Amino acid sequence: MKFRQTLPDGERHLVGRLESFGDIVVGFSMSQLALQLEIPKTAHDVFGHGIKYLVFFGAFALLGVFWLRFHRVMAIGFAPRTVDIWLLFGFLSFVALVPYSLITYTRLVGPAGYSRESVALYLADFLGVSVFSLILSIRGLRRAWSVLDEADRPAAWRPVLAGFVVVPVFLIALASVVAAGPIALGWLILIGPLIRLAVGRVPRPWQFVLGPQPTRPVVTLEPEGVS
Repeated sequence: MKFRQTLPDGERHLVGRLESFGDIVVGFSMSQLALQLEIPKTAHDVFGHGIKYLVFFGAFALLGVFWLRFHRVMAIGFAPRTVDIWLLFGFLSFVALVPYSLITYTRLVGPAGYSRESVALYLADFLGVSVFSLILSIRGLRRAWSVLDEADRPAAWRPVLAGFVVVPVFLIALASVVAAGPIALGWLILIGPLIRLAVGRVPRPWQFVLGPQPTRPVVTLEPEGVS
């Protein structure tokens, strides 16, 4: 929130309005997940396709992660510039697409299991969320880095670093699903270990991520009696 205090009053108000809008989008998407589950026609159908419940709870948890990521992006270094607002709308549009991806993923079940196209749509949706989130996080980190204290900088860097792991893994998983089918979803199990490994190996941002930073003025103190 330190960076937000450096914004003019009008921009701070707009950021707050955008936060409220994002909360509505994520909350509505979460409620839509339950509505996308098909009402069972028989008692056997209630638990006949247990994978649907697994997908539902998994998608709900991911939406929760996206909501936390959204607020972290807004809190660290978001400024209501035209590019950032469009990027934010892109992020939220992919979040809003999650219920549609879920219903497509769960209903297109054939004799051989889930269709390649529905799995690809599901992965592409989460890939879109991750890409927009990463870009917004990088832009915010660049703005806020000179304002943040040393104690706050690692917490601002970790989500960006996680994005550098998540986006390639989702991209590889999507390409593998298109080429080999849903069995290639196994790539996703690499996300957690790779993030933990990256956080331990890369404690500070790379220079290309931060970009050119403003230099803080050096204050020199003259000895007493020297005019």
